[in-house]
Amino acid sequence: MDRKLNRRDFLRLSALASAGVAVAACAKTAEPTQAPEATQAPTATQAPSQPKEQATPIPVAEEGPKEAPMWVSQVEGGALPALEERLPTDPMVLTPWDQIGTYGGTWHTALLGRADSPWISRTHASDRLLRWSPDLTEVIPNVAGGWEVQDGGKEFVFALRKGAKWSDGEPFTADDFVFWWENDQLNSEMNTRVTSWMRPGGEVGSVEKVDDATVSFKFPVPNGLFVALMAQSTPYVPAHYAEQFHIDFNKDAVEKATTEGQFQDWVAYYRAKTDFIDNPEMPVLFGWVVTTPIGSGVLYEVQRNPYCFKVDSEGNQLPYIDNILYPVAESVDVEVLKALNGEIDMQDRHIATPANKSVFVDNMEKGDYGFFTVKYAWESPCVIALNLSHKDPEQKKVYLEKDFRVALSHAINRQEIIDTLYVGDGKPAQPSPIEESLFYNEQMANQYLEYDPDTANQILDDLGLEKGANGMRNRFDGQPLFINIEVIAAFEPWAEIMEMVKSYWAAIGVDSGVKVIDRSLFYERKAAYDHDCMVWTGADGIACIIDPRWYMPYSAESIFGVAWADWWRSEGDLGEEPPEAAKQQQELFNQIEAEADPEKQAALFNQILDIGTEQFWCIGTTRYYKGYGIVKNNFKNVPAEVWQWHISNSPAQTYPEQYYIEA
Repeated sequence: MDRKLNRRDFLRLSALASAGVAVAACAKTAEPTQAPEATQAPTATQAPSQPKEQATPIPVAEEGPKEAPMWVSQVEGGALPALEERLPTDPMVLTPWDQIGTYGGTWHTALLGRADSPWISRTHASDRLLRWSPDLTEVIPNVAGGWEVQDGGKEFVFALRKGAKWSDGEPFTADDFVFWWENDQLNSEMNTRVTSWMRPGGEVGSVEKVDDATVSFKFPVPNGLFVALMAQSTPYVPAHYAEQFHIDFNKDAVEKATTEGQFQDWVAYYRAKTDFIDNPEMPVLFGWVVTTPIGSGVLYEVQRNPYCFKVDSEGNQLPYIDNILYPVAESVDVEVLKALNGEIDMQDRHIATPANKSVFVDNMEKGDYGFFTVKYAWESPCVIALNLSHKDPEQKKVYLEKDFRVALSHAINRQEIIDTLYVGDGKPAQPSPIEESLFYNEQMANQYLEYDPDTANQILDDLGLEKGANGMRNRFDGQPLFINIEVIAAFEPWAEIMEMVKSYWAAIGVDSGVKVIDRSLFYERKAAYDHDCMVWTGADGIACIIDPRWYMPYSAESIFGVAWADWWRSEGDLGEEPPEAAKQQQELFNQIEAEADPEKQAALFNQILDIGTEQFWCIGTTRYYKGYGIVKNNFKNVPAEVWQWHISNSPAQTYPEQYYIEA
């Protein structure tokens, strides 16, 4: 039997409150039988005290192969163990979306380089301990076949799939979790502190091996978000492989290799050798393993994993597709051309913008593709964030004035942006939970949206930001006020949006400039607090509490307050101490992490939202448009509608292993 966490439970944050659920040792049958529907946030309930379904026995195919033809000859020649020796005793059973697939073929997609690695994890490398269901309604088993919550949310016991193996054929066991904990997380040279979800309320937990197929996570206080966070976490490494690169296990060889490889230190050497994207020898649990690393610069390539722990409903080992090719494209325009020419089999990332929809429709026959619908769980395609912890104290003084941000918001003609760049598809809104979310906050969504340059001008006049001879305003110190807006050339037409915003701000006397930079530089400048103003998409507008980056200074992705988030996460060692309102939000989130009661968790998070509403940390533009993706006509088992949510690593929640290519 398996323990599951559904969105009704999760949105009320209650799944972790229940205890005493029997540990599951068998696989949950995943059933992507229909496209997920847009679901109104349900009312509060307690997590079920018993699992919902009986485990499904390993199915037996009535006819045809149970493994890919490419492995049959290797098994016959003795180069590969028989299938029953490669699969766990309780494999994860996936019911294909439409029909049982056929083996073979290559999935063609594209990357924009190393910085575009999220598309790698979203397509072939997303096997976390647990996972989200395709419609985002529940957290379900994945690498772990089931789990038990004990001691009021202070202990979590996970049943691994017995007999599961890494891609090199070595056993996957609880030892891999203990190695991760004791030799990575607790190693002071590798981490100044353990990952945040292992220290709820600042109290550090522990990881213990129960037996080879059972691992326990224990905490001094309840860990209120732990199960949901395990649907985006991999708290294990292949110990048998990683230890050879760890200084505590292989000191002389590691020091020698670090010096010869000119690594900064042994930790950098270890990280490089355990990065599967750049090192094909790194064992993984994914459906495909790397054959050509991204370091080649022109192509990233993966091939099916003979030890994949997943099978279809007739017992055929997955994945169906042999290989995935990711040629590195020079730009989004190159990716679009590839798609139009039928050179991309399935993709939405970067290319599927509203502006491109008409040309994709016109070229459907030539490109031999169709569309799937994308529904966004994010708040907005464009959130504008000033750096409120700016290194220049005079610039920071201006940015910290809430009324300054309010004036900038009133100066923006959002409907014109929507009509011009999103073909009329959108709705003016501030970054806030979407209407399907339990945490939808009408005031947060709709405040300061009115296009009113006169009001904006008056606000700035009242603040004392005087205009110079050129009509542009000066800072409080009399120096020219200029906002350097940095964007990347991906995802959305951010440069075009911000050029329009630049003109709106100029009309109220605020000078600015738009600069397109490389994504790697974008992240570097953000991490160093060197940015003036940046834009990005929304994050978690549906569950909200998993990634509340726009509601509070939560992480390095909270562009308005990265230094404040670093201060909080580092317990004051890094970054900059936030203002009182931000510290209050962070303390409330600390309480959520250590709170097992669902009603109290929800109440605490609503307080965070209320503070965020009052502070108005960042500026929104529009709600998301109706999304889409490209899929070739012979590329099968892709659902008609896919939720776009980085938390679930979309489209990973639709099980790419069961996609197949029709000959």
